[in-house]
Amino acid sequence: MAWLGPVCGSIITVVALSSVAHSSGSGWVQAVGALLAAVLATGLAAPLFSARRAHVTCIQSPSDTVAGRSVSLTMMASGPIRVRPVVPPGPDARAAGGARGPRQVGVDVAPERRGVLETVVVEVASSAPFGMLWWAKDVVVPLPRPLHVAPRFGAPGDAEEVTDDGAGEALRRVRSETGEARGIRQYQPGDLKRSVHWPATSHTGTLMVSETEIPTDSPVVVDVTLPPDPEAAEREAERVMSVVAGYLTRGVPVMMSSFEPGGRTFRLVADRIELGRRLARAISLP
Repeated sequence: MAWLGPVCGSIITVVALSSVAHSSGSGWVQAVGALLAAVLATGLAAPLFSARRAHVTCIQSPSDTVAGRSVSLTMMASGPIRVRPVVPPGPDARAAGGARGPRQVGVDVAPERRGVLETVVVEVASSAPFGMLWWAKDVVVPLPRPLHVAPRFGAPGDAEEVTDDGAGEALRRVRSETGEARGIRQYQPGDLKRSVHWPATSHTGTLMVSETEIPTDSPVVVDVTLPPDPEAAEREAERVMSVVAGYLTRGVPVMMSSFEPGGRTFRLVADRIELGRRLARAISLP
């Protein structure tokens, strides 16, 4: 209802001037009143038609960003309009350029959550020609390429907490159970039963297991299972982002399993860019 104040004020002004002209009978007062009424009517109504005819197209956009980080989109506007990003949100931008024809405008958006964006919603508004009143509408703008929004880097946590089941037969997603023997340690919940070292167990009277080292060319296996709750899924994706990025930084190869709209994906993660894209596409199980 932003238009209510200017419209009511203009009507009151015109009515008051008409009353003065009717009481005085002066022709010049009537002429000024008619001119003022025409200007006010044009200033209030013309932006409505300008806003309805306005349109924008996105001609350039990046492929990757991180949740919470501002990214710039290049758009072409049909005229001197204001562009305000709505989904994702962002600051206002004004179309600049010549007096006529399309105008280029840079629009900054800051996606708040991970995901893949193929369109953005912007509010286009016009106050032409006199700037008296803004009329606006929402426009869905397709992006020239999908924008992958990777999750933020969260707290790494313990990457060994994810298992297949709770019966003790689950394979840890990080530590390898094959390779060169590293030593013997006390049993911990989740260790494989076949890793129990019986001679050491009988000697100490405590359940002991054999520990092995991961060969340098053996990839770490990470199983990404996002919970149904959106907030919990976002936190889990942030945790996985931090954990896997740490392995990639140390040069450890990572095989990641995740659910995407097309089904389960299980393949090697080449770098952080692919990691961000995989987590951007990851979905929760129904």
